[in-house]
Amino acid sequence: MRTIKFSFFIIFFFAGVSLAGGENADNNDMQLLRQQVKELQQQMKESDERHSAEIKMLKEEIELMKQKNVSAAATVQNQEIKPAEPIKPTQPLAESYATKPSLTTPSLQSFNPEISAIGDMIFHGGPTPKGETPDTITGNKTPKFQLREVEFGFSNPVDPYGRVDLILAIERQDNGEYHPDIEEGYFTFTNLPYDLQARAGKFYSAFGKANMMHTHAMPWVDRPNVINKFFGDEGLNDAGAEISWLVPNPWDNYIELTADIQNDRNSESFAGDNANGLMYVTHLKDFFELNKTSTLEVGGSFATANNNSNENTRTNVEGLDLTYKWRPSREGLYKSVTWMNELLFSQRQQDSGDTVNAHGGYSSLEYQFSRRWSIFGRYDFTQFPDDSSLHENSYSAGLTFRQSEFMFWRLQFEHTEGENFAGNVDRNELFLQADFLIGQHPAHRY
Repeated sequence: MRTIKFSFFIIFFFAGVSLAGGENADNNDMQLLRQQVKELQQQMKESDERHSAEIKMLKEEIELMKQKNVSAAATVQNQEIKPAEPIKPTQPLAESYATKPSLTTPSLQSFNPEISAIGDMIFHGGPTPKGETPDTITGNKTPKFQLREVEFGFSNPVDPYGRVDLILAIERQDNGEYHPDIEEGYFTFTNLPYDLQARAGKFYSAFGKANMMHTHAMPWVDRPNVINKFFGDEGLNDAGAEISWLVPNPWDNYIELTADIQNDRNSESFAGDNANGLMYVTHLKDFFELNKTSTLEVGGSFATANNNSNENTRTNVEGLDLTYKWRPSREGLYKSVTWMNELLFSQRQQDSGDTVNAHGGYSSLEYQFSRRWSIFGRYDFTQFPDDSSLHENSYSAGLTFRQSEFMFWRLQFEHTEGENFAGNVDRNELFLQADFLIGQHPAHRY
């Protein structure tokens, strides 16, 4: 542009000199100058149009990047104590093994979903793992080595108003066969007013902490006993709708209220496959900073639904959870402490008119002492929701080695004692777990 203007000035300069010093200039020269001026004007016009088009294209690319950044922000690995916050409403995100995305100019590849695959393999030494039984047809016991689960994740924004997360799992069943299932698949509405967010589809209910964890995201090899006994191996997880609200407060804390309406298909505490009604779940949590290195999250949960197909008896389950995290600002990559606790209380109505009251809980402490290594211990106590006279106690200890952000190894020893429907329990179990990730995995909820 500057070159064109300079050329334009030179031509007029010499034209002025020619007119002043030579009144006998030829008419042909004047016509040539006029033609050159017209050509310069046309070039300037084309240049302006080209620049306007480039500015418009850049604006369109910026809008595409804003939409893509909603997806990119969800995959950034959380290295801070305070949870990360997506665009709207503000919501902490779970720690994940995903790599940090490259926020470059969008291309055709940007419109492809984030795809990942996670494999979970364990070695089990000891009796048949809890929740499993020998094959009733062949009588074979559970093998020592198991590819317990393979999880495939797909995630991407659909439009400026929301995104889709789809998680497919292929899980090993008690009889040794593998069964494909949609573990989660939902659309999240991210552009709602008044700090609201909603989703619809199939998802883990917003109850407590451990219920919402996927297998590879747990800090232990197995779920706490109280979650298994109250909700089963799969936890509270079914199709429905959810809405969450970021509650305004004068303390500037992260307070979130969540309400779920889902199918009543949980067979441990509720009606199961023969259910005709719905399950209602609410969860309120308060996340705040104690100081620059420590945070505390306190939550309360409630779930209610019919526990038989006749819809004449109900089960109510209440839960309390408390999670403390410490991570020093200077050594956050090498040292941290996570203390997680939950208590559950159940009231199960019987056809006879009686009510079975049961409770259980766990307390887990994990200490990271280097960048790749951490140790943990967990205590479990639980009664059975349909017979409170039965109970189990468990003591677990383990060691985790994170080979990289894409793979970890975990060794866990667990001792369980008590009494269940089969009689007295006194077993020792040893687990070795190996989990690997390929691709970009969508982050789970914090």
